[in-house]
Formats: sequence, structure tokens, C-alpha cells
Amino acid sequence: MELINSVERLPAKAGPLFVALGNFDGVHRGHQVILKSAVEKARQENGFSAALIFDPHPLIALQPEQRLTLLTDIADRAEIMAELELDYLIVEHFTNELSSLTPEQFIRRILLAKLNISGVFIGEDYSFGKQGTGSAETLSYWGKELGFDVGIVPIQSYSGTKVSSSKIRSLLLSGAVNEASELLNYYFFRQGKVIKGYGVGKKMVYPTANIAASSRLLWPGKGVYLTSVDKLGNSSYYGVTNVGTRPTFSDHNNTVETHIIDFNGTIYNHEIRVCFLEKLRDTKTFTSPHQLKEQIGKDIEQGRNLIEQLKKKQYAKGYSLQAGCSVLRLR
Repeated sequence: MELINSVERLPAKAGPLFVALGNFDGVHRGHQVILKSAVEKARQENGFSAALIFDPHPLIALQPEQRLTLLTDIADRAEIMAELELDYLIVEHFTNELSSLTPEQFIRRILLAKLNISGVFIGEDYSFGKQGTGSAETLSYWGKELGFDVGIVPIQSYSGTKVSSSKIRSLLLSGAVNEASELLNYYFFRQGKVIKGYGVGKKMVYPTANIAASSRLLWPGKGVYLTSVDKLGNSSYYGVTNVGTRPTFSDHNNTVETHIIDFNGTIYNHEIRVCFLEKLRDTKTFTSPHQLKEQIGKDIEQGRNLIEQLKKKQYAKGYSLQAGCSVLRLR
């Protein structure tokens, strides 16, 4: 898949273009159906598939007071979309000028004049144009008028739950990372460079990799999680990750610390990926570092036991659980 910055830079195509519209934050199960529909149609017509997203997210640009935190940044979305075999991800800078276009102007000036689309695919709740006045029905009307196909994908459900980015955010903030992964169709992950901490974990024989926690991205709610850690050379490991503060040491700044099970090495400034598998417990304040050390030992043992349980559950569903998620295994 090729990442294209701006509709102006899309290369000339030797076939029709079918575009999935939406911001696809999280690229969850519902988004995946929309994107796969564009891919399948493009293959049928010997054409090309693409997704068009805006950066920054329109809600962040237009309503900054809402402080929306994203499930995925552009790089995350690009990696997941590449797994779906999309040809292009087009990232268009969201401006005041773009936000002022009426639905008809957006269709004529962007979709037709710039992209020369043959068809688009959207979710049934898709809105676009000035103040979100355009809807799926609007797009269908103009598709008939101007001669392009419009595919409308119904809102998806999984195990009786409607799949949406807002629902996934809610689950993650409550610590329900496993339930969130079912709606995402992959394990929720974060990646970043390992930064120097206070060195306390190393003194306790449980060294931790500290990741800078971006305020733009959503992290699971405070707690201790069983995780999978990737991008450590050619190897992957399991880990125990604390998301939140370090109350035992009177440190109330947000931190993300991972003890990588059975790993020895120095990885400062090395980028790693942490996938959240299951919540182990809430954060606690301990009366001494010794008590904390004992609890971390218990967390690691609980994590080892849980890994075996998860492997059995995943095997029963027809796929395997392995440490690491360099390649997102869409289920």
C-alpha cells in the first residue's frame, strides 16, 4: 500500500478508483468491512482501492474543547489498512477551507475533480460537508446524478454489540482490553521509544521499559495488564505493563512501564510495541518498595498462568496466541 499526502499527489491510474470514505480511527471491524468492500470492487473492475482520511481529525480541528483522544495515529491506520491489501491511503490536511465546502462542493471538487472516482464506500452513519450536513442519502443522490457508484455498509455488530470507535474507547478506558480487541479484530497496541525512568524497577530486580505516553492517543485505563512486547530484534516476549501513576513513590505523572518477562538487555531509545491482552488488576499504593516488589512477582506469575489460559481459548476459536504482533492478525 502506498501512503499519499494530499489528493493532489495521487498518481495517474490505469483503471477506475474506488474510495472508502471516513476517518477510520481504530480501523475496527466495521471499518474493515467498508475497506474490504472497496478492495473487492476494485479487483472486480481491474481498478484501484483507496481510503481518504483527514488529518487532523475534523472533531479535533473543529471542536478542540472536546479533547478527543485517538485510538490510532496515521502510521497505525496505515499498517492495518496495508493488511487489508488497500492500494492507497490518501491523507488530506483538514483546513477551514475544506470544512466550509458544502456536500455538493466536496463531491465535485474533491471526489470527482481531484480523485476522479468511479465509486465510494461508506458506513450508513457517514456524514460529510459543511457542518456534517451531508449523509449517506446525500451521497447516493449525487452518485446517481453524477454517475458514480455508492456502496453503503450497515453498522456492524459483534457478539450482540454494535461496533463503534466510541464503544471501543469506553471499553479501553474501563480496562476491558480483551473485549475491545474483539471489536477491533486485533489486539489494541501502542508503540513508542523506550525512555529512561527513575531506575527503581532495576533496583528491585524487575527492570521496566518506560514508554513516552502521548496525550494525543488514548491509553487503556489505569491498571496493570498482561501484554505482548514486540520489535525486540527478531524476538517477541510477554510483559506486565503498568498504565497510570506510581503512587508508591509519590509520583503522580502518567507513566507506561513494562516489565518484559524473561528478557535481559538495554533498549533505551529503541522503539517497541506493546499489545494489551488482559487486565490483571487495578493500581495500588504499597507501604514500601518491598511490598511492591512482592506484588510484581505475583503479577508475573499470574501473567504466566493467564497466557496458558488465553492460548487454550484462542486455539478453541481457531487461531493461536503468540507473543508479539508485528503483523496484525486480523481475525
